[in-house]
Amino acid sequence: MKTALTGIKVIDISVNAPGPFASMMLADMGAEVISVVNPIQAKPDYAGAADDPMLAGRGGPNDALARGKSRLPLNLKSEKGRADLLQLVRTADVFISEMRPGKLEALGLGWDVLGSENPRLVSCEITGYGSKAPHATRAGHDINYLALSGALSLIRDGRGKPVAPQNIIGDYAAGGTLAVSAILAALLERGRTDKGQRICLSMTDGVRYLLSDISAATVLGGHPEETWRGSLCGGMPTYDTYATSDGGWVAAGALELKFIAEIGRKLGWPELTGLMERKEGWPEARKGLTERFKARSLDDWSSVFADSDACVTPVLSLADAHPRGMPELADVLGQCARSHDATEWARSTVLTARFSIDPGASCV
Repeated sequence: MKTALTGIKVIDISVNAPGPFASMMLADMGAEVISVVNPIQAKPDYAGAADDPMLAGRGGPNDALARGKSRLPLNLKSEKGRADLLQLVRTADVFISEMRPGKLEALGLGWDVLGSENPRLVSCEITGYGSKAPHATRAGHDINYLALSGALSLIRDGRGKPVAPQNIIGDYAAGGTLAVSAILAALLERGRTDKGQRICLSMTDGVRYLLSDISAATVLGGHPEETWRGSLCGGMPTYDTYATSDGGWVAAGALELKFIAEIGRKLGWPELTGLMERKEGWPEARKGLTERFKARSLDDWSSVFADSDACVTPVLSLADAHPRGMPELADVLGQCARSHDATEWARSTVLTARFSIDPGASCV
């Protein structure tokens, strides 16, 4: 149990991934979170939910984003529902919403109302495009925010087609995680001024923020976008994935020559370093890596590179990644997997930051 935010009360009226992920993080740090749900439609109406367990689980009892929270059904389109919400707001510290600009105001729940009810409230409004963009009131999802920020143009397959990754970048990083950063900063500011404030967070702008280094080098430094697509998106042979003999995959992430030399040493191929020094040698390097990794199984390569600085790792499934990434949870996860207890599985993940002053916590 994390205690950093003990005593902080959060009201979350959001539905999709960014807001619930943000309030989940706050709950993991000890905040009390009340998730306000629509009693008429508690789950989002996703296409394909009947066949997709991830989509079907959103808003249900096995939703990982619901952990550590209490649920309160309120119809915010009714006068009583809004009155009940405002009653909660009066004693809350944080309010999280996830609507298009103008929707809160249309419900009578805009910042002018919330702030007057509770001047110490920190209200975080997560939107797709912000409030000033020409398309601010349009619908959108993670892929759209990546597309308009320039990020999707960097992520392409071998044919040059932009490929949408899982909705981690826009929803969870640029949305939920940056929202938590802003909320914590606002709470610190409130500690000095005793005043709350309104936070307006655009996920499209958030993705641009995550791209700060790359976009500065491209726009200001004059490096073409193809430079990035030609290296860290699979263009560099030692920064790519390779199939193994048993259908598995390994991920190579060696950028520096000293790490590339270590790959060569482990593969018995010292010539790899010379091939990687200039791009004209990359086709031969890729061919050699493809052939060599294909010759052995994933377990074999995992053993070969287990204690190495070659930056070569197995590509793990979600089920395998949990016990490897968090050894102290291996027994719990193994029991969950055997019993198929999806609820316990979802709750077994923990906040990655360890707070040394928390009871029973360890930074090692």
